[in-house]
Amino acid sequence: MGRYKGYSCMGCNHLFQEESDDIVVCPDCGTPYHRKCWVQHNGCINVPLHEKGGDWQIQQNKIRKFNGGVECHNCGHVNLKAWEQCSVCGKNLQEQQQDATAQINTDTRQVTMTMSDGKQRTFNFTDPCCGMSPEEDMAGERLGDVANFVRTNTIYYIPLFKRFKETGRKISFNLPCILFPYFYFANRKMWFMTILSGLLWILSSVPTFLLNLLTLFTDKSYLVAFQEWGVPAAVIDNITMFLSTNKMLFENLQTPFFFLGVLIRILFCLFGNYLYFRFTLRSVKRIRQHASSPKMKHMLLQAEGGTNIFNILGCCGLYILFVTVVSYGIGILFR
Repeated sequence: MGRYKGYSCMGCNHLFQEESDDIVVCPDCGTPYHRKCWVQHNGCINVPLHEKGGDWQIQQNKIRKFNGGVECHNCGHVNLKAWEQCSVCGKNLQEQQQDATAQINTDTRQVTMTMSDGKQRTFNFTDPCCGMSPEEDMAGERLGDVANFVRTNTIYYIPLFKRFKETGRKISFNLPCILFPYFYFANRKMWFMTILSGLLWILSSVPTFLLNLLTLFTDKSYLVAFQEWGVPAAVIDNITMFLSTNKMLFENLQTPFFFLGVLIRILFCLFGNYLYFRFTLRSVKRIRQHASSPKMKHMLLQAEGGTNIFNILGCCGLYILFVTVVSYGIGILFR
């Protein structure tokens, strides 16, 4: 009887009374009626639903959900929004919603990964060690020290580092490294790799840079601007002549150098995480050997690890400075 609480009889438009009403249900569409209304109308009058071959309960559930109704997780019945208990099974609806919210929050704090032994393991990102013991060995270093050094996004890196250690694999996918490897390494304070990846990118861009420079020097508007900036006309003529003479060479080199740059990015994409893994282990070992106390070690791990977005801005500044110095050097070379 509780299943029809809050619903009205189509025959008389009166709400069903749970205790006293005698209710019959259409065997074809499931529409409920007072028995006397069913007899009075000689059967079901829900013609539109019969024509569509629909189901009254499904239709009403959709209407209630649209109006904010609450579905019972125990029996599946959709109750009106204001009800505290399910009209069918009597379960507390507010407690169900709180449990569902807590479950969602718990799920979003966890990630499940398949380990080297084929078993799945759940890691909690609210814990820097992802639920593992801080004393666990991580390729010769404490897992807690490694997590303190990584600091940000440990839910991604710590399980990945554990997989590197257990399987010996070195390949994974690092999206930032296929786009801007020098920015990724700078953000993670890997200065050697930042300089190396930057130089490789510059090397792969040399033919394109020289061709663009030729385009600038042959454009009259830019030519006037260079002269206004004090660049002697003789210097511009010498550079233009050199670039024009070797234009075919630069065009032939442009495609192989482009694919060289793509290959370099792919390699960084595949091995970038492993490079960071080795960098982390070396850094943690160096700090452990030189720190005079556990407190000092913790402070150094926090200071030297993690990320710094200002390093990316610094890379942009260095790139602008490099282009300026190279342009100035070309000017001096062709005076």
